[in-house]
Amino acid sequence: MAILKLDKLTVRFGGLTAVEGVDCAVAEKQIFSIIGPNGAGKTTVFNAITGIYEPTSGAITFEGRALERPLTWRVLAMCALVGMLTGLTAAALSVDVNALWRATIKRNYAGPGESFSSRAAVADGWSYLQGSLALDHLRGDRWAVRTADGRRTLGYAASLDEASQLRDRFNRLIALAVTPDAVREQGSKWVVVDPDSDAELASFDSAEDAQAVMDKYAAIAREPAARRRMALATLVLGIAVGAAGTWTVWHRARRTPEVISRAGIARTFQNIRLFQNMTVLENVLTGMDRHLHGGVIRMALQLPGIRRQEQKARDRAAELLEFVGLAGKATMLAKNLPYGDQRRLEIARALATSPRLVLLDEPAAGMNPAESLELNGLIKRLREQGLTVMLIEHHMKVVMGISDHIAVLEYGVKIGEGTPEQVRANPRVIAAYLGSEEVS
Repeated sequence: MAILKLDKLTVRFGGLTAVEGVDCAVAEKQIFSIIGPNGAGKTTVFNAITGIYEPTSGAITFEGRALERPLTWRVLAMCALVGMLTGLTAAALSVDVNALWRATIKRNYAGPGESFSSRAAVADGWSYLQGSLALDHLRGDRWAVRTADGRRTLGYAASLDEASQLRDRFNRLIALAVTPDAVREQGSKWVVVDPDSDAELASFDSAEDAQAVMDKYAAIAREPAARRRMALATLVLGIAVGAAGTWTVWHRARRTPEVISRAGIARTFQNIRLFQNMTVLENVLTGMDRHLHGGVIRMALQLPGIRRQEQKARDRAAELLEFVGLAGKATMLAKNLPYGDQRRLEIARALATSPRLVLLDEPAAGMNPAESLELNGLIKRLREQGLTVMLIEHHMKVVMGISDHIAVLEYGVKIGEGTPEQVRANPRVIAAYLGSEEVS
């Protein structure tokens, strides 16, 4: 049974195709090697498997499942929630805050020592959104009829009743201003007549005066509709941007290295990536971090349960160091280790994540023959522990000595696959390494 399967894996960087249509099936408890010249795309395959690169196309399955975080209803709910919050925020920002402040707070706050009616402020805010005209109490008994935002004063009245009547008349004028033929000629005057009551609402000396005034009323009539359109447009745009942004973040995060590690895959790197100023033991402990449970508070308080977990992790780290041959070097700084020991420490740190598949990227690079031989034994012991190993290596003695199956890449394309004996006899593989002239 294949524990890992690559189905037509393709990785492109702009116009450069690093890996194209690679198919591989890695059997459980197998040592599977990927070989090829420099630039063949071997490390790119590892990076795609471990979530460092996003595959352009193709599929990667691990233990029969897609190697990614599953899509759940919670993800969709989060996209919808973030979209709605973004849309509401955008709609709120589209409102003219200065005008809204004048229509609500300033209108209902007379000054220090005076009462402020929050109910009236809310009512005035609703009137502002609806575009209704407002009444402002001036000094004495005077009242003013103004637009809800307070920017335009349409008229004055000597009492509240008269102001209310004046407001009703202006509301009718504003409603009629957007209808055709609202102004009609009557004798030497131009008048606006209410079609419902036949009452004369306004009269003007000339058509130009009538048109100018009605244009002003028409602009007032269109303002609330424009505000509503702007708020609706920003609401819809905000929902779309928020939901799409959340989806994009989740979609990329569905295959992060953390997700891959939790699935049961660990790796080492072509260039050593140890924490150089930490001890050997501490480097291994970093690989066990996700196995420690309890939260920040319990860890800060060093409760007994946390101390037991940490001691268990230290014991396990010591076992791994003994397994890779570094038992007596736990307190050394990583940077002080010989090169071969640093390679083994990387393997120990990868094993600390409790993987079922280990990817080793050129583990024998820079090693002398004796160290390479020791590495062969270590990789075989990994398989004996029930692990599956994928290996990238240029040392053919290492590859041919321990591999169960080998895939060969050249310029991102698989040119051969099989057992070590089959690969060694493949003319295309020989040509890729030695040149077609020597084959002929």
